[in-house]
Amino acid sequence: MFFTLLFGSYKATKFSVLMLIASLVIATCGLSTVLIINASAKQSYANDNNFLIGNVKYQVTTANTQAVLTKQDYVRLRSLGFDQLIALAQSSTHIYYGQQRVSNRKVDISGIDTIALLPLLERDNANTIDRKSADDGANTLISLPFSNPVGIVHPTLLAQLNSNIVPLDGDKALNKFSIFDEIDKIASVSSMKTALLPPLLTFDDPSLGNDLITDISEFYRLFPNSELTSLLLVSSKSDAALTLLIERIRKALPSHLKVISLNDGAAQGELTKSFHLNLLAMALLMFVVCLFIVINAVNLLISARMPWFKISRQLGFSRRVIFVSQITEVVMITFFASCAGIYLSIYLSNLVAPSVQATLEGLYGVEVGFGNTSLLSLFVQVFSISVCGSIAATFAPFSLSNQALNSIRSNKNLTANHSSSSRNFWILSFLFALTSFVILLVATSLWLLLTATALLILAGCCLLLANYPSVIDAIYRFIPPSFVMLRISTKQSAALSGKTKIACCAFFIAATSNIGMNLMVDSFRGATVSWLETRLASDYYLYYEGKVDIALVGTKAEVEVFQRFENQIMYEGAPLQQYSYPSTPQFRDAMVFYKVKDLDIAWETFESGDGVFVNQQFAFGYGLGLNDVVNVLHPSNLLDTNYTIVGIIYDFGNPYKQVLLPLSQFDRLLSTSAIYSVNANASGLARFKDALEEQGIDSEKSLLNSEQLLAISKDAFDRTFIITDGLNIVTLLVAALSLAIAIVVLMNDVRPQNMLIRSLGVSAMKTQLLALFQYFILCIVALLFATPFGILLSWVLIFEINLQAFQWTYPLQIDLIKILQIYAVSLSIVLLLIALPIIRASKRPLIEDIRWLN
Repeated sequence: MFFTLLFGSYKATKFSVLMLIASLVIATCGLSTVLIINASAKQSYANDNNFLIGNVKYQVTTANTQAVLTKQDYVRLRSLGFDQLIALAQSSTHIYYGQQRVSNRKVDISGIDTIALLPLLERDNANTIDRKSADDGANTLISLPFSNPVGIVHPTLLAQLNSNIVPLDGDKALNKFSIFDEIDKIASVSSMKTALLPPLLTFDDPSLGNDLITDISEFYRLFPNSELTSLLLVSSKSDAALTLLIERIRKALPSHLKVISLNDGAAQGELTKSFHLNLLAMALLMFVVCLFIVINAVNLLISARMPWFKISRQLGFSRRVIFVSQITEVVMITFFASCAGIYLSIYLSNLVAPSVQATLEGLYGVEVGFGNTSLLSLFVQVFSISVCGSIAATFAPFSLSNQALNSIRSNKNLTANHSSSSRNFWILSFLFALTSFVILLVATSLWLLLTATALLILAGCCLLLANYPSVIDAIYRFIPPSFVMLRISTKQSAALSGKTKIACCAFFIAATSNIGMNLMVDSFRGATVSWLETRLASDYYLYYEGKVDIALVGTKAEVEVFQRFENQIMYEGAPLQQYSYPSTPQFRDAMVFYKVKDLDIAWETFESGDGVFVNQQFAFGYGLGLNDVVNVLHPSNLLDTNYTIVGIIYDFGNPYKQVLLPLSQFDRLLSTSAIYSVNANASGLARFKDALEEQGIDSEKSLLNSEQLLAISKDAFDRTFIITDGLNIVTLLVAALSLAIAIVVLMNDVRPQNMLIRSLGVSAMKTQLLALFQYFILCIVALLFATPFGILLSWVLIFEINLQAFQWTYPLQIDLIKILQIYAVSLSIVLLLIALPIIRASKRPLIEDIRWLN
């Protein structure tokens, strides 16, 4: 009898069950996709610079960017007895199959001195007391076949390469991959060398990522003119012994080399916590909106099964048995939906568009698709969250239907409950808003700020529900009495607002997040474009990293060239960019300050070498302000020097902290230079291009005008927010689907009114339009209430969450045209979906409604 009760009414409730399954699959798919991406990214940080080698915490590298780590340096240090130092050489290039480029983005190729490394790893394994440290993947290189020339890659990378091959002869010759190496970059005609890669073997380890690891001899066969990148210090010694070893190495190093701590991914992890948290927040938002569909689907399920439930009650089944049977059904559906959602998420996470994937990796270092995902752990997380949400979503519909199944309790107090609901919603709105304000005032943790954001949206939901009847009554009073049908339809909207609370809240949340995210992105785009248009003050920009003196080339061509010097230093254990900045009137006007007191005094102090300009990331990251003193390395003598902060500048999108100093502080021999700003008219530009061609520099590829740079920046910006735009549309679709399901639930409730209207001679078309008008009013009111909360949401995202996550802000721009566009898109999507059940209901013959009523 229990299973008869559970499955007996599926034929009548097929639509609602399908909606329930679809909503849960969408929710679990979105949630598990984000969990996979986050887990993959976190593994890539944890294994950064690992190269399948354990016990590596330090490396020897060059003391400045102009120095070179040579093979002779490596031989000398090894001959001094430092056999723990292992040579590493790296390069980045695309991979080809014949003339076809088969890599979506450049692959990092790393060459390791395996002849020196493998005996060291075997010795460390033999001497390791704690076997766990030796067996937890630390020395996995020992098992790899480096006796023959091979390249080790992640299976996902090899699959991507093979999938991009377009066979010319009908067959794919696997492992016949090659690279093109530019072996002469200064000659008048650059020469290219094709080198065949060694056979590629797969090794499923997340530390590989988008890398190819081979023996250093194979690396130099591919890149014969490359220098060593660093020397890895491989040692399983205790901390005290390791400290003594590092001191010995430091004393033996020549002046152009230094020992530094390997980045273990902690700094990157801190940098990208906001990315993980925001991505997870967006997934949870979609999950919550999907739960609104679950609520409406369960509501529809209960409405369709109510006659069956009443018959079951008459047969002696208790309400507890009915409730348990439905909970069991929901749990079973959630189980299968979770399995389907996880399967789809694994498929989707590996099919991320290459441009989006490259953008994620470029901005955050997120290596999507290279991590090892534990399916059991993923299923436990997704199913636990889903089943808790699904069970919670069923309580509201069952609590409402409980009275219909209770043969003792009457419904006389429902009116009193409805009259007090408005007051309760006002109280809840005030409490949610107050709690959100307090958290935003005192909290600095991202998860607390996101909690405050959620409470702010809930406050808006409660405010909307509290004011729905009064706002619709105000609309009713503005409709002239001559429009009788519109006044009747508006009155029905007031009644429907009480029955579609859940669906309207879903639409409100989707609209609020849509307005907030779009205003935030639009403000970011507007601020960035304005900032770039101001900062790109020169006519042209040259990107070049060779040894040719571009300033001398510009002098001979009689054009004005400004060289930007740059250093990468450490400040309080974190990377810091040191850039030069000219102080000519042209570049003074191009600087965009976030905060500065006296502009003339600031520039005078800057030119004298006593003051610096810092970006928001540096100032906010270390809690610094104007006139504070910072101690950083001098760019020329590399001595600790005190500078006064005389200006804080905007630096949108830069994930790094930055300090600007005058040109006079930099030494050409110690600092790198990759960007040159060029001022030239048409004839001067022609002379400059000719001079560049004489030096073997391709001006067509390396010389860009400011309009081209601005267009490239805009394109990169738009590609960066593809995911956000997609999630906004999905959230709106889910909310519209929730409202459409609510309409299906309410169709039976409004059938007597519609039947009466149609019996008075009103056509089915007009009845359909009037029904659509009812929900149009509900959506318009929800959008009006969502607008101020969407603006508040964008303010919180910019000045609270973005500040804590990235340590920079930008002005909030409220564009009325943009808000109206959001209105149009939101209403179009919602009205299109809710029109479907209305059109379906209007096609029923009037006699059928009369028979149903009888």
